Amino acid sequence: MPKISLIMPFFQAGDFIREAILSLMDQDFSDWELIAVDDQSSDHSRSVVEELAADDSRIRLFINKEKGIIPALVLGLRKAKGEYVGRFDADDLLPPDRLRLMLNLLEGSSAKTIVTGLVQYFSDRPISTGYAKYQDWLNELNLNGQTWTDIYRECVIASPNWLMRREELLNIGGFNNLEYPEDYDWCFRCYQHNFEVHCLSSTTLLWREHPNRTSRNSAHYQQESFFTLKLQRFIELESFEELVLWGSGRKARITAALLKKKGIRFRWMDLEPHRFPEGILGFPIEDYRKLESRSGIKVLIGVYPNPAERKDLEAFLLSRHLKPGSDYWYL
Repeated sequence: MPKISLIMPFFQAGDFIREAILSLMDQDFSDWELIAVDDQSSDHSRSVVEELAADDSRIRLFINKEKGIIPALVLGLRKAKGEYVGRFDADDLLPPDRLRLMLNLLEGSSAKTIVTGLVQYFSDRPISTGYAKYQDWLNELNLNGQTWTDIYRECVIASPNWLMRREELLNIGGFNNLEYPEDYDWCFRCYQHNFEVHCLSSTTLLWREHPNRTSRNSAHYQQESFFTLKLQRFIELESFEELVLWGSGRKARITAALLKKKGIRFRWMDLEPHRFPEGILGFPIEDYRKLESRSGIKVLIGVYPNPAERKDLEAFLLSRHLKPGSDYWYL
């Protein structure tokens, strides 16, 4: 049996899949298998995988009879034989020491551990400011051991950049019954089951940015889908007696609309409530200083200010005995 199984769903990946698989074949750790799952591609992706698999028995190709990345992942995990399992995307590249470093860290870690590492975007065109900020935020978050603190802000583990014990993944349901965006929902599942995240200090994923990425083009990965999922998981996973929404911008307004649709009562606060004498979306806007210091309050913050303002905001929340990751979260 191989030590590591990497599951790689792919669709119309002909431009990049050869280079991706070759980066796996160049690993300085060789005891792996690639579970490549064709999600009904109509380009030459499958023929590339077949060609490479003919020369390397570690590459195993399967066809997704259903459609979509979630059933492809379910199929891939069912076929995986490795003691450890991770994901790999057909348009990305792996540094040559990725598997060895992740395996060494995971084998030295306690049960219910996920290993990740740093990510680095690359492209044949300039990386946008938004992607560069996300890369830096994600790396800092995981390096500092604060992965779950910001779970309701954004997907906190890059989907093609983790390794865990296959048995433990199966024990929490694998990829079954995930909702889109599935990478984010998988994070919530691991958070719910109290997994620890250990992060290597080296780059373990070269993340290709290009205009045909699924995350750019599928409705499953747009902002409203993320907000719908995160608020549903918040309601399911966090207990609260009173919910407070902070901020008046676009994120806060999307959140308010979704909370209203779900029938969740909340108070809405802002730094400048006088700007909204008639409220927003039918809700009155209160002065943030009315936030009480008592148990049972949870706060969702719909803004992410600059470091100095964030420090002041967090100092105020601390004065109300509210702690990040347990009493308040950024959206």
